[in-house]
Amino acid sequence: MGWFWQGRMTVAFCIGNGESRQGYDLEPLRAHGTLYGSNAIYRDTSVDHLVCCDKRMVEEALYNNYAGPVYTRTDWISHFRDPQVKTLPTFSWDEHSKWEKTFHWGSGTHSAHLALKQKARVLIMIGHDFWSMDGKHNNVYKGTHNYQKPDYSAVDPSFWILQFTKLFQEFPDTQFFFCQPDIDNWKRPDDWDAYTNVQYQELSSLLSVLTG
Repeated sequence: MGWFWQGRMTVAFCIGNGESRQGYDLEPLRAHGTLYGSNAIYRDTSVDHLVCCDKRMVEEALYNNYAGPVYTRTDWISHFRDPQVKTLPTFSWDEHSKWEKTFHWGSGTHSAHLALKQKARVLIMIGHDFWSMDGKHNNVYKGTHNYQKPDYSAVDPSFWILQFTKLFQEFPDTQFFFCQPDIDNWKRPDDWDAYTNVQYQELSSLLSVLTG
């Protein structure tokens, strides 16, 4: 795998809320980099940077006294006077297609972009599953407040895949590692093999690789 960068490059863990991270202990990762998370992750884990593109999730995090910085869309900033609510960074590219427009980026892809703008050179992606195993909503918080019911149909991942591809292209000197509990059988997006800055890692061995 050649994780030669450890200790010499800025590492960010971008934690999605896909069910592949269910039961995985995120706390030991804190010693190895900065934690970026999305939406309701704050209920279980205190991340360093919380991204909430949904205004309701910003309101929930503040109501529950989440203490860290909360990043959200420019559209919602005027609704909040709390200084801990911050604007997500703008894109450096022209937003022509619908999937390129900032409003159509979700909290997961925005958290990756935030980490990149904050000079991360290695992004380790956990819980970014894209696909559902059963055709239903794939989220560890489904059925809870501000989330869809468990039987809600799976979200089409096309935009997420295109958006991550855009990040690979715009940040070619950054390494992206996608971690899954069964990486060999995870459905990798078409064409990603063309990017030399994209790699894959078995989730269960991530910590041993980091400390090895």
